Amino acid sequence: MMMRVWNLPVVLAPMTIALCGMIYEGNANQAAAEGLFNDVNIGLLSIGGRATYVDPKDGDANWFGGGQLRIHPFHFLAIEGSVDYRKTDINSTNVRTFPVQGSVLLYPFGTKRLSPFILGGAGWYFTHVEGPGDFDKTQHRFGAHAGGGLQLFLTDYLSLDGTYRHIWLEKIESKDASLRDKQFQENGHMVTFGVNLHF
Repeated sequence: MMMRVWNLPVVLAPMTIALCGMIYEGNANQAAAEGLFNDVNIGLLSIGGRATYVDPKDGDANWFGGGQLRIHPFHFLAIEGSVDYRKTDINSTNVRTFPVQGSVLLYPFGTKRLSPFILGGAGWYFTHVEGPGDFDKTQHRFGAHAGGGLQLFLTDYLSLDGTYRHIWLEKIESKDASLRDKQFQENGHMVTFGVNLHF
């Protein structure tokens, strides 16, 4: 239980600092020439893969994978669609979850070479459960998330980012209720590290 208390700060902060440090060191000449806080001219679209660290409220934390697609219509705004994959084995029961999330990313300082951002959005969590006795069930639940991140543009065509999301999922008993009447509960945390190609 103690591990779960300090798990996220220990994982997120050092990995983000180390990642940015390695990238900065490896691209020192370019960063020195262009400056970490200068504007970057990126295209409208980016696509990338990401490693996803999920720490559910009731379950074991683990690493999985996914992908993200972003549209950058403005200097201070991006819209992201993402899909991830999670798998949990409980005795002889297999649980596979596919979170499909839509997020709005706000860059308060614009798209600089090094850009912090705030994010929030909603998601649909498709879950497939297989168990003993030919048990097979699929369900989906609505959820919300909020958090933030940091993005480093290595060039106008390549960037790395790290994000943190706090996740709330609708309660099972309010699954069929209208959006206004849905009830939500905390479902844990999600950390991602991604590589993006910009077009």
